[in-house]
Amino acid sequence: MVISDIKEFMNGVNPHGKRMSDRGVFQLVVISVVILAHSYLYVTIGRLLDWHLEAIWFAVGILAIVSMGGTRLLGTPRRRRAAISPQGAIYRFGASWNVMVVLWAAFMMISTLFLEPSMTSRTISCILSFAICSYGIMEAGTVRIARLELQTEKLPRRGRLRLVQLTDLHIGPYSSLKHLSKIVETALLSGPDLIAITGDLVDGAVGDKGGISPYYEPFAEKLRELRQAATRFGVWAVPGNHDFYENFEGAAAFMKRSGVKLLRGEAMDLGVVVLAGADDLDHLSGSESRQGITKSEDLLLSLDPALSDKFVLFLRHRPIVERRTVGHFDLQLSGHTHGGQLLTLPSSRHRIPGRSRGLLSLGRGSYMYVSNGAGFVGPPMRFLAPAEIVVIDLVRD
Repeated sequence: MVISDIKEFMNGVNPHGKRMSDRGVFQLVVISVVILAHSYLYVTIGRLLDWHLEAIWFAVGILAIVSMGGTRLLGTPRRRRAAISPQGAIYRFGASWNVMVVLWAAFMMISTLFLEPSMTSRTISCILSFAICSYGIMEAGTVRIARLELQTEKLPRRGRLRLVQLTDLHIGPYSSLKHLSKIVETALLSGPDLIAITGDLVDGAVGDKGGISPYYEPFAEKLRELRQAATRFGVWAVPGNHDFYENFEGAAAFMKRSGVKLLRGEAMDLGVVVLAGADDLDHLSGSESRQGITKSEDLLLSLDPALSDKFVLFLRHRPIVERRTVGHFDLQLSGHTHGGQLLTLPSSRHRIPGRSRGLLSLGRGSYMYVSNGAGFVGPPMRFLAPAEIVVIDLVRD
């Protein structure tokens, strides 16, 4: 089985439609909640301050509200740089400030149900919301290593194969090269034989089939360093939903520039391991060669029986398992959920019951690991869902 060249997006159509944050109803609800929270705090606290502090409060509030949509209208920064872009810094500040304001207002309103309004209750509400947001920012910027070991009879005796999973990096206009460097350096130190990226590597207008935006060049250069470690089997990826939203051709060009090999509904015999990768919506598309099953089912059910004694590693962005495929792969690596990301607020990172994060046994010798991922969507925060890279040792005694 051979991996074909990067497939072009058919007619430029995006089957994923709009992302949640681009939907008018979602934007209206979020903006309304944020404006109401800012107004509530301004009326209850801001107007009690000295006039110059009140003016600063008002100006910061306006900047934070405008940053939600204003920075997106600016598009992808054009300049190549090593630090975070100005619009990225504004977005991060504005999003963080808005989350803190919403929490602060919510805590104050809850406190009025039990206590008389006072400066003490307002101060406690402020400290509590600030502490939660500060912890969330810290957790999003700290990369932990999730380690696990799986015993398998499908390796040579006393054999060991180290896999590293990266997922949901969401490299885009609001990303920090420093954070990506931390992820890459951690992966390099782990000494992987194979690195698997399970979707949502990029986020934004990366470029087109002619090349990538200069803004993304430093990120591509940093990712190319991964090949120095995974010299045995290389660096592989499957696309996620965010890789499609702006322009998949640009996302594919970025992966190629980064030295990442892309799998889209294909499998590859690497010798010791068989690597299979599903496209993001293959579970919703019917097989072109077999009726009654999906593309991703066909991919696994059609594997050469001669490969049954080899370890089958299945990459899929979403933590979806089709019942007929259980037993036809040994380990599925997925992401997408971000582990919840923000448990203190409603989040578009939905939690799939029973498949939200961590290692799960599916039966018939099949396992799945769902990673929290290393990036973020929306506010640059994580709460009780730390950013992680996954180091998996496949071993045979």
